[in-house]
Amino acid sequence: MSRSTVKLLFLLLAVLAAAPARAWEVSRDATREDFQAFHRRFSSDAYFYPRHGAAPLGLIGFEVYVDATYDRDFDDEPFTATAIDGDFTGGFLSVARVGARKGLPGGIDLGLSYGRALGGDVNLVSAELQYAIFKGGLLSPALSVRLTGSRAVDGKAYDFDQYGAEVLFSKGFTVLTPYVGAGVFRSKGTLDRTIGSSFEDTTDRGMLYAGITLNLLLPKITVEVEKADVVQGAVRVGIGF
Repeated sequence: MSRSTVKLLFLLLAVLAAAPARAWEVSRDATREDFQAFHRRFSSDAYFYPRHGAAPLGLIGFEVYVDATYDRDFDDEPFTATAIDGDFTGGFLSVARVGARKGLPGGIDLGLSYGRALGGDVNLVSAELQYAIFKGGLLSPALSVRLTGSRAVDGKAYDFDQYGAEVLFSKGFTVLTPYVGAGVFRSKGTLDRTIGSSFEDTTDRGMLYAGITLNLLLPKITVEVEKADVVQGAVRVGIGF
Protein backbone atom coordinates (compact mmCIF):
# COMPACT_ATOMS: atom_id res chain seq x y z
CA MET A 1 0.00 0.00 0.00
CA SER A 2 1.08 3.59 -0.57
CA ARG A 3 1.85 5.96 2.29
CA SER A 4 -1.35 7.93 1.62
CA THR A 5 -3.41 4.74 1.80
CA VAL A 6 -1.88 3.81 5.15
CA LYS A 7 -2.63 7.29 6.47
CA LEU A 8 -6.25 7.01 5.37
CA LEU A 9 -6.61 3.63 7.06
CA PHE A 10 -5.34 5.10 10.32
CA LEU A 11 -7.83 7.93 9.90
CA LEU A 12 -10.67 5.47 9.42
CA LEU A 13 -9.61 3.58 12.54
CA ALA A 14 -9.72 6.87 14.42
CA VAL A 15 -13.34 7.27 13.35
CA LEU A 16 -14.24 4.11 15.25
CA ALA A 17 -12.09 5.09 18.20
CA ALA A 18 -14.00 8.35 18.40
CA ALA A 19 -17.40 6.59 18.41
CA PRO A 20 -19.85 7.47 21.20
CA ALA A 21 -18.95 6.19 24.66
CA ARG A 22 -20.58 2.93 25.63
CA ALA A 23 -24.27 3.59 26.36
CA TRP A 24 -25.71 0.08 26.17
CA GLU A 25 -24.68 -3.53 26.54
CA VAL A 26 -26.25 -6.97 26.21
CA SER A 27 -27.74 -7.91 29.57
CA ARG A 28 -26.75 -11.10 31.40
CA ASP A 29 -30.26 -11.12 32.92
CA ALA A 30 -32.23 -11.31 29.66
CA THR A 31 -35.07 -13.80 29.41
CA ARG A 32 -34.63 -16.59 26.90
CA GLU A 33 -37.36 -15.20 24.63
CA ASP A 34 -35.97 -11.67 24.66
CA PHE A 35 -32.40 -12.86 24.07
CA GLN A 36 -33.52 -14.92 21.08
CA ALA A 37 -35.47 -11.98 19.65
CA PHE A 38 -32.47 -9.64 20.19
CA HIS A 39 -30.02 -12.08 18.61
CA ARG A 40 -32.15 -12.60 15.51
CA ARG A 41 -32.62 -8.87 14.94
CA PHE A 42 -29.01 -7.95 15.72
CA SER A 43 -27.57 -10.75 13.57
CA SER A 44 -29.59 -9.48 10.60
CA ASP A 45 -28.37 -5.91 11.09
CA ALA A 46 -24.73 -6.90 11.69
CA TYR A 47 -24.34 -9.16 8.64
CA PHE A 48 -21.22 -8.35 6.59
CA TYR A 49 -22.95 -7.12 3.42
CA PRO A 50 -20.71 -6.40 0.39
CA ARG A 51 -21.32 -2.71 -0.34
CA HIS A 52 -19.46 -3.17 -3.61
CA GLY A 53 -20.05 -4.68 -7.03
CA ALA A 54 -19.33 -8.14 -8.45
CA ALA A 55 -16.39 -7.24 -10.71
CA PRO A 56 -13.02 -8.39 -9.30
CA LEU A 57 -10.49 -5.82 -8.19
CA GLY A 58 -7.69 -7.44 -10.18
CA LEU A 59 -4.16 -8.24 -9.12
CA ILE A 60 -3.16 -4.63 -8.42
CA GLY A 61 -6.58 -3.48 -7.23
CA PHE A 62 -7.43 -2.58 -3.62
CA GLU A 63 -9.95 -0.66 -1.53
CA VAL A 64 -9.90 0.74 2.01
CA TYR A 65 -13.15 2.04 3.48
CA VAL A 66 -15.36 3.05 6.37
CA ASP A 67 -19.07 2.31 6.43
CA ALA A 68 -22.06 2.37 8.75
CA THR A 69 -25.61 0.99 8.88
CA TYR A 70 -28.87 2.50 10.14
CA ASP A 71 -31.78 0.57 11.72
CA ARG A 72 -34.05 3.32 13.00
CA ASP A 73 -36.53 1.23 15.04
CA PHE A 74 -34.23 -1.08 17.00
CA ASP A 75 -34.85 0.61 20.36
CA ASP A 76 -38.63 0.26 19.96
CA GLU A 77 -38.54 -3.55 20.04
CA PRO A 78 -40.04 -5.30 23.12
CA PHE A 79 -36.90 -7.39 23.69
CA THR A 80 -34.93 -4.32 24.79
CA ALA A 81 -36.78 -4.41 28.15
CA THR A 82 -34.59 -7.27 29.43
CA ALA A 83 -32.01 -7.95 26.69
CA ILE A 84 -30.39 -4.50 26.81
CA ASP A 85 -28.92 -2.50 29.69
CA GLY A 86 -28.74 1.19 28.81
CA ASP A 87 -30.10 3.29 25.96
CA PHE A 88 -29.48 3.62 22.25
CA THR A 89 -28.38 7.08 21.16
CA GLY A 90 -31.22 8.41 19.05
CA GLY A 91 -33.11 5.12 19.43
CA PHE A 92 -31.42 3.44 16.44
CA LEU A 93 -28.78 0.76 15.95
CA SER A 94 -25.72 1.46 13.82
CA VAL A 95 -22.88 -0.95 13.08
CA ALA A 96 -19.77 0.82 11.78
CA ARG A 97 -16.81 -0.87 10.12
CA VAL A 98 -13.37 -0.02 8.77
CA GLY A 99 -11.80 -2.47 6.38
CA ALA A 100 -9.77 -3.28 3.32
CA ARG A 101 -10.17 -5.42 0.21
CA LYS A 102 -7.40 -6.72 -2.06
CA GLY A 103 -7.52 -8.29 -5.50
CA LEU A 104 -5.77 -11.63 -5.99
CA PRO A 105 -5.07 -13.72 -9.11
CA GLY A 106 -7.88 -15.67 -10.78
CA GLY A 107 -10.72 -13.24 -10.14
CA ILE A 108 -10.52 -13.62 -6.36
CA ASP A 109 -10.90 -10.78 -3.86
CA LEU A 110 -10.13 -11.03 -0.15
CA GLY A 111 -11.43 -8.59 2.47
CA LEU A 112 -11.08 -8.02 6.22
CA SER A 113 -12.82 -5.57 8.53
CA TYR A 114 -13.23 -4.49 12.13
CA GLY A 115 -16.63 -3.29 13.29
CA ARG A 116 -18.45 -1.94 16.31
CA ALA A 117 -22.08 -1.62 17.29
CA LEU A 118 -21.86 2.10 18.03
CA GLY A 119 -22.51 2.94 21.65
CA GLY A 120 -22.57 -0.77 22.53
CA ASP A 121 -20.32 -3.55 23.75
CA VAL A 122 -20.32 -5.74 20.61
CA ASN A 123 -17.17 -5.59 18.46
CA LEU A 124 -16.83 -7.67 15.29
CA VAL A 125 -14.06 -8.99 13.07
CA SER A 126 -15.23 -10.04 9.60
CA ALA A 127 -13.77 -11.59 6.47
CA GLU A 128 -14.97 -12.04 2.90
CA LEU A 129 -13.83 -14.16 -0.04
CA GLN A 130 -15.29 -13.36 -3.45
CA TYR A 131 -14.82 -15.24 -6.73
CA ALA A 132 -15.86 -13.74 -10.08
CA ILE A 133 -17.59 -16.27 -12.32
CA PHE A 134 -17.92 -13.57 -15.00
CA LYS A 135 -15.58 -10.61 -14.63
CA GLY A 136 -17.69 -8.22 -16.68
CA GLY A 137 -16.58 -5.69 -19.25
CA LEU A 138 -17.60 -2.69 -21.31
CA LEU A 139 -20.85 -4.34 -22.42
CA SER A 140 -21.15 -7.40 -20.18
CA PRO A 141 -22.17 -7.60 -16.50
CA ALA A 142 -20.17 -9.23 -13.70
CA LEU A 143 -21.34 -12.19 -11.62
CA SER A 144 -19.64 -13.39 -8.43
CA VAL A 145 -20.14 -15.70 -5.49
CA ARG A 146 -19.17 -14.45 -2.05
CA LEU A 147 -18.50 -16.12 1.31
CA THR A 148 -18.42 -14.22 4.61
CA GLY A 149 -17.65 -14.84 8.27
CA SER A 150 -17.94 -12.65 11.37
CA ARG A 151 -17.14 -13.14 15.04
CA ALA A 152 -17.56 -11.03 18.16
CA VAL A 153 -14.35 -10.12 20.01
CA ASP A 154 -13.70 -8.67 23.47
CA GLY A 155 -17.31 -9.38 24.41
CA LYS A 156 -18.78 -9.58 27.88
CA ALA A 157 -22.09 -11.43 28.03
CA TYR A 158 -22.77 -11.98 24.31
CA ASP A 159 -20.84 -14.32 22.00
CA PHE A 160 -21.60 -14.13 18.27
CA ASP A 161 -20.56 -16.16 15.20
CA GLN A 162 -21.94 -15.79 11.67
CA TYR A 163 -21.33 -17.29 8.21
CA GLY A 164 -22.95 -16.43 4.89
CA ALA A 165 -22.96 -17.20 1.16
CA GLU A 166 -24.25 -14.98 -1.66
CA VAL A 167 -24.58 -14.47 -5.38
CA LEU A 168 -23.77 -10.93 -6.52
CA PHE A 169 -24.52 -9.25 -9.89
CA SER A 170 -23.40 -5.82 -11.10
CA LYS A 171 -22.87 -3.70 -14.21
CA GLY A 172 -20.48 -0.77 -14.42
CA PHE A 173 -21.43 2.43 -16.29
CA THR A 174 -18.49 4.85 -16.36
CA VAL A 175 -18.51 6.19 -12.78
CA LEU A 176 -21.70 4.42 -11.63
CA THR A 177 -21.97 0.73 -10.70
CA PRO A 178 -25.41 -0.56 -9.67
CA TYR A 179 -25.54 -4.04 -8.15
CA VAL A 180 -27.94 -6.54 -6.58
CA GLY A 181 -27.43 -9.71 -4.59
CA ALA A 182 -29.06 -12.43 -2.53
CA GLY A 183 -27.91 -15.11 -0.15
CA VAL A 184 -28.30 -16.92 3.14
CA PHE A 185 -26.50 -16.74 6.47
CA ARG A 186 -26.38 -18.63 9.76
CA SER A 187 -25.85 -16.88 13.08
CA LYS A 188 -25.13 -18.40 16.48
CA GLY A 189 -25.49 -16.36 19.64
CA THR A 190 -24.66 -17.32 23.22
CA LEU A 191 -25.56 -15.37 26.36
CA ASP A 192 -23.40 -15.88 29.44
CA ARG A 193 -25.99 -15.35 32.18
CA THR A 194 -25.48 -14.07 35.70
CA ILE A 195 -27.47 -16.93 37.22
CA GLY A 196 -28.16 -20.30 35.63
CA SER A 197 -26.97 -21.90 32.42
CA SER A 198 -26.15 -19.99 29.24
CA PHE A 199 -28.71 -19.38 26.51
CA GLU A 200 -27.94 -20.26 22.89
CA ASP A 201 -29.79 -19.43 19.69
CA THR A 202 -28.97 -20.39 16.10
CA THR A 203 -30.90 -18.76 13.30
CA ASP A 204 -30.85 -19.06 9.50
CA ARG A 205 -31.90 -16.14 7.34
CA GLY A 206 -32.18 -15.23 3.71
CA MET A 207 -31.18 -11.74 2.61
CA LEU A 208 -31.49 -9.39 -0.33
CA TYR A 209 -29.66 -6.19 -1.08
CA ALA A 210 -29.20 -3.58 -3.79
CA GLY A 211 -26.86 -0.66 -4.06
CA ILE A 212 -25.03 1.77 -6.27
CA THR A 213 -21.41 2.95 -6.19
CA LEU A 214 -20.30 6.38 -7.36
CA ASN A 215 -16.69 5.73 -8.32
CA LEU A 216 -14.73 8.97 -8.14
CA LEU A 217 -11.61 7.02 -7.06
CA LEU A 218 -11.05 9.54 -4.28
CA PRO A 219 -13.52 8.80 -2.83
CA LYS A 220 -15.77 5.92 -3.83
CA ILE A 221 -19.25 6.35 -2.31
CA THR A 222 -21.73 3.48 -2.02
CA VAL A 223 -25.32 3.54 -0.82
CA GLU A 224 -26.95 0.17 -0.12
CA VAL A 225 -30.42 -1.00 0.96
CA GLU A 226 -30.45 -4.34 2.82
CA LYS A 227 -33.27 -6.70 3.79
CA ALA A 228 -33.02 -9.68 6.14
CA ASP A 229 -35.13 -9.44 9.29
CA VAL A 230 -35.93 -5.78 8.55
CA VAL A 231 -34.94 -3.19 5.95
CA GLN A 232 -31.92 -1.04 6.81
CA GLY A 233 -29.68 1.38 4.98
CA ALA A 234 -25.89 1.60 4.75
CA VAL A 235 -23.32 4.05 3.39
CA ARG A 236 -19.67 3.33 2.58
CA VAL A 237 -16.89 5.79 1.75
CA GLY A 238 -13.56 4.48 0.52
CA ILE A 239 -10.66 4.82 -1.87
CA GLY A 240 -9.11 2.36 -4.27
CA PHE A 241 -9.10 1.09 -7.82
